[in-house]
Amino acid sequence: MAALTSFTAKGNYVGFDDADRSPLEMYARVPGQRTIIAHSRSGDTTWTFDGRSAWIAAPATEKPVPVLAMTGQDLDGVKLESEVSFPARIKQALTNLRTGFPTLINDRETNLVQGTTTNGGTATLCFDVETGLLVRLVRFSNSPVGRVVTRVDYSDYREVAGVKMPFQWTVTWLDGRSTYELTSVEPNVAIDASHFAKPAPSRPPRP
Repeated sequence: MAALTSFTAKGNYVGFDDADRSPLEMYARVPGQRTIIAHSRSGDTTWTFDGRSAWIAAPATEKPVPVLAMTGQDLDGVKLESEVSFPARIKQALTNLRTGFPTLINDRETNLVQGTTTNGGTATLCFDVETGLLVRLVRFSNSPVGRVVTRVDYSDYREVAGVKMPFQWTVTWLDGRSTYELTSVEPNVAIDASHFAKPAPSRPPRP
């Protein structure tokens, strides 16, 4: 698993209020840097985690500020999702690991491992008993309106550089859902550090 240290990918993104798929490009490398760019009709949306800080740059119609910095337990969630892109990093992603009772997900038995994030959030990882693959990540964070739950479901695993990787994942939160689908992955490529820099404000697409 440790042989996979970076990858670039292309695919499609469907946001919770989008009728059409948007092309996406993805850049990722250990220990957990990740950038995803979705090219929609209203403009690009960029999610970036540079290993310590995270931002979202989105069209003005979608976010209150051009570039939104993630903090606290929200930042922890982004870090966790980035780190589990590389299977060898899963054990380092959380502390205070403990196991729970097996449960069924889509009629398949899964083993549960729960841990704590840097800022005190809780995350549960669900692994398929038969394949050992991560099929669901559920993370909990506190907010002024109570506990917020974010769920990531992983599917369509394919072998890349000898490692099984999910080519589709769906993120579900309080009032929405987004789906990411990869169509091609290039493993162990050199990725310039500029891909993980704080993104510039989103610009509307050219007419």
